[in-house]
Amino acid sequence: MKISSIFEIDVARSKSTDDYLPGEIPFVTNTEINNGVVRYVEPFDDDKVFSGPCICISGLGYSTVHFGNFLPKGNGGDSCTILTPIEELSKAEILYYAALFNTLHGWRFSFGRKASRRRIENLDLSPTHTKCPLDLHIEIESNNDMMNKLLAEKEGELSQ
Repeated sequence: MKISSIFEIDVARSKSTDDYLPGEIPFVTNTEINNGVVRYVEPFDDDKVFSGPCICISGLGYSTVHFGNFLPKGNGGDSCTILTPIEELSKAEILYYAALFNTLHGWRFSFGRKASRRRIENLDLSPTHTKCPLDLHIEIESNNDMMNKLLAEKEGELSQ
């Protein structure tokens, strides 16, 4: 199924990272570290702040998932492209499609060939979540349980 059949595709609009004062909105760029967030900023009035759930595809073709407000990099040739579900999707489905994009299409983009709306809108995202051969809900719940247990253990250690 084409990306444009599952998601509305939009393009970021913002300034350069250094143009912003510190704030509370995550600024998402091309980094694969920290879910793409390089710092927290105070957006300008003419910036395009997005509200998740969304998938943010960097100019270098790496997708990250955002459930709250965020400001994606939107200046120059490596602007982020934002995918917003046309129909409501669960968190697991959003995560699935972001991981699927990275697996199937991440190799297509680089400094010499940036991701853009035109280049991604007709790419295929198959199998769709409903036809996935794995039960991702069980895997995600198992992972969440493990992480919550580890966090609780660390919190216990730190509070002593």
